Amino acid sequence: MTGGVAELNEPLVAVQGGRARLETPALLLDATAFEANVAALAEMARASGMGLRPHAKTHKCAAIAKAQLAAGALGIACAKPGELLALFEAGVTPLMLTAPVASRRKIDRLVEAAARGAELTVVVDRADLVAAYATAARAAGTTVAVLVDIDTGLGRTGVVTPEDAVALARAIDAEQGLAYAGVQAYAGNVQHVFGHGERRAANQAANDRLRSALEALKAAGLPAEIISGGGSGSHRLDFEADLLTEVQAGSYVFMDEGYRPVDMHGAGQEVFHFSLFVAVTVIAHSANGEAITDGGTKSFAVDGPPPRAFLNGIEIGQIVWAGDEFGRLKTHPGHTPPPAGSRLECTVPHCDPTANLHDVIHLVRDDVLEAIWPIEGRGLSD
Repeated sequence: MTGGVAELNEPLVAVQGGRARLETPALLLDATAFEANVAALAEMARASGMGLRPHAKTHKCAAIAKAQLAAGALGIACAKPGELLALFEAGVTPLMLTAPVASRRKIDRLVEAAARGAELTVVVDRADLVAAYATAARAAGTTVAVLVDIDTGLGRTGVVTPEDAVALARAIDAEQGLAYAGVQAYAGNVQHVFGHGERRAANQAANDRLRSALEALKAAGLPAEIISGGGSGSHRLDFEADLLTEVQAGSYVFMDEGYRPVDMHGAGQEVFHFSLFVAVTVIAHSANGEAITDGGTKSFAVDGPPPRAFLNGIEIGQIVWAGDEFGRLKTHPGHTPPPAGSRLECTVPHCDPTANLHDVIHLVRDDVLEAIWPIEGRGLSD
């Protein structure tokens, strides 16, 4: 460890009651909830006969990726080259880069990793990117698997028409050093549609667009072996539709306040448990008596609903922001502001960028700190 709370908390590993003594702000992972989440989605995938390629943009942590692989995941997805390369150096493979790039140096580094043993899959959305990957792969003496990126309604990256999908697949197939492997179709616009019926309709619309591209590819003699997409919000629908071959869910391992309203299975019940928390300490009280904590917008990503705060396992209020370094506890009726020195555990507004604010994650089980895991891809948004 290089300092900060990780260094201060290292002596507490395996100590009974260590969880309650952690220096804060500290990112916590409840091992019981985390393991249940990993096992639950892995079992759903097995039961459906589909693959699971969890997305590491959520956690950027090799230990978590390895746990997902051990549970049966066929690989790990990454959003950016930096986090992918960090995970590879930490011993994680196979790896898929789920976004196109526009940098020859990044392409060279990715392909170099493939030549050193990374089982690498990338996505492309244009002909010049196909050519760039092919040139790099031939120079490195390796082969890279490539997917055609298809836009099914997100409006971010990917080809729109079946004709463009076929043209790109042909370009990949013609290049020495590349292996045409199928398509990616991520319906990110579906994931946070709260109502189950509305989300089902949105997912069906995305699948209709994808199905047209798949039919065109098959007619052209280029059927997609891999059909990758889906996510935490649509996983149940994706398993039922049986159109994808693999699902790229990410947030399910942690959960956050942004996903809390999403009725994932249509029964209005919790499917995955909250496992990610930020521990903070009450350090002062404002003039009107509100508890002020040591965790602000440098400890929580704030692009989501406010965190719920728990004291000794009981929800006592919500955190609102009092600055970069500080939070303000708004207590629920019937609860009084806790005294200075009190330690709160808080849910997170948005798990992915919250994890990216921390160097390490503290794995806790009951009242014991089991381990401190580095977040190898932390800050690597390149």
